[in-house]
Amino acid sequence: MKKYIHNQFSKSLILGFVFLSSQTFGQVIKTNSDFQSGIFVVEKDKKFSFVNRKGVEISPNTYENAYNISEGLAAVQKNGKWGFIDKNGNEVIDFKFDDVQNFSQSLAAVKIADKWGFIDKKGKEKITLQYENVLSFSEGLSFVKQNGKWGVIDNQNNFIANPQYQKAESFSEGLACVAIEGKYGFINKKGVQVIPMHYKAARSFSEGRAAIKTDNKKWGFIDKDDNILVKDMFDEVDNFSEGVSAVRSQRKWGVIDLAGNMVIEPTKYDFIEASSEGMMVVCIKDKFGVVDKFGNEMVAVKYDNIWGFSEGVARVGLNNKYGFVDKSGLEIIPLIYDDAYSFSDGMARVNIFGKNGFINKKGKEFFQEKPEFTKGTLTKVGQ
Repeated sequence: MKKYIHNQFSKSLILGFVFLSSQTFGQVIKTNSDFQSGIFVVEKDKKFSFVNRKGVEISPNTYENAYNISEGLAAVQKNGKWGFIDKNGNEVIDFKFDDVQNFSQSLAAVKIADKWGFIDKKGKEKITLQYENVLSFSEGLSFVKQNGKWGVIDNQNNFIANPQYQKAESFSEGLACVAIEGKYGFINKKGVQVIPMHYKAARSFSEGRAAIKTDNKKWGFIDKDDNILVKDMFDEVDNFSEGVSAVRSQRKWGVIDLAGNMVIEPTKYDFIEASSEGMMVVCIKDKFGVVDKFGNEMVAVKYDNIWGFSEGVARVGLNNKYGFVDKSGLEIIPLIYDDAYSFSDGMARVNIFGKNGFINKKGKEFFQEKPEFTKGTLTKVGQ
């Protein structure tokens, strides 16, 4: 579905600005995330660092790449090697890996040369680096690739299912989607095939339903007993979220409920985004609005961009200015900002007239007012 969302790039790679020191004042700082555990990644001069919600830089701007915080640690790259820092910017796991994944269920996948394994949060190797590829742990299990095939291990490196699958997705709701010779089915956490591999494509279970594509090249949904709950009649579908799924028929999107009943007919909208806080972003001719799960228009279809609701409000953009609306469509913060980010812990980052800082939901601003800095010192927003 994402290929139909014209503003998806904006959602994942928004430009933002933070005042940190005399060296960064007036320069563009990029971030590819909103707050994660109270900090976010910023980029300047092709180097990355981390900044907290007060605008204070908590790590040096020296990293070549960086991931968001996950389970208290963030992966960062220095001198071509990957290691991990904590939420205070301390380097806690040595820089010796050629590639890494974020921590999941207290383990992180790491790679040296061409072999993958797993480490714990102290950097201790828990599963020997021996696999061609791995997926992060989910529901206590991980898929690992050996001799070109995927199998399943537990966190003690015991094989639950021997390597035999050409494709695999992580476990979700007790089942995992796997494929052999172009046919998809599902296995349980004991490695037992519980849904035969007779689908042309399939996705992980969500809210008790899994999207499947049948031989007629249409998508529908099954339950965990392989019963067809929603007839295979759609050209594209999203996973269920909050009891509804967006579905596409020819060029238009609609919405179905868990029983397959059509809530919004696929006749009006050019795309519908998955439900967030009971609201769905919709698009008509490159203009965006919001409907509730029953199809009632809550935010008029008039904006150039809308991001999903967070903490009861949504970012909106029009004519390159940004503000916020509530679930009734009321613009609770006017569209006056040159840039804005979603709310987290009651605060949102904003930029206006070259000033950078934060606002709360009442629109109160917390900006750095004084541009005088001492070289190398940090400047707190609102100080």
